[in-house]
Amino acid sequence: MPFPKLMDFLKRNWSTLLLIGAIAVYLGLSMGTDRCPMCVVTNLVTGGSDDSSTPQKHAQVMGELKAPNWHAISIDGEEINSDSCKGKVALIVYWATWCAPCREEIPTLIALRNDFSKQEVDIIGVSLDQTSKSIEHFVTANKINYDIARNNESLDEAFGPIRYIPTIVILDQEGKVHQRYTGLVGPNVIRGQVELLLEKNA
Repeated sequence: MPFPKLMDFLKRNWSTLLLIGAIAVYLGLSMGTDRCPMCVVTNLVTGGSDDSSTPQKHAQVMGELKAPNWHAISIDGEEINSDSCKGKVALIVYWATWCAPCREEIPTLIALRNDFSKQEVDIIGVSLDQTSKSIEHFVTANKINYDIARNNESLDEAFGPIRYIPTIVILDQEGKVHQRYTGLVGPNVIRGQVELLLEKNA
């Protein structure tokens, strides 16, 4: 579009464009994607739907009654499952290499892994990257020191499907869902929840 026509278009439609921008920001904040509001708009435009609230409520209600069963294989080939996490606080962290807020959260998770023993806390980063994409180099380059696995049907049944990332599901020592966060969460919030559960079980 030639520059004069573009300017004319912007002059005639500035209020509509402003409204679309405001809606995008509102949707981003209300759906827990405050760092990437356009992700919400893109998902809506491409036909995606936000049904993450339904499985979230389902997981929390089920967590109060019964711990969900799930399993995954780490990129190192180790099996991780609901039984291996029993007796520990577990963080199930949904992320992707292309997600800026997820990358911003990695140092917090690395610090948590350094500060708590594997007998106290399990941290499992669940990658939502396409299965054809190699993530091993990213994990090594960012010095990720916690378990990384790819998403699977078992995890979807237990905690998902996940529509927005980062999402963190915190499990108590019985494997029940204690808390769930969507969007970037401050390091003190995550650490506080972990310490709370550890104190309760002390």
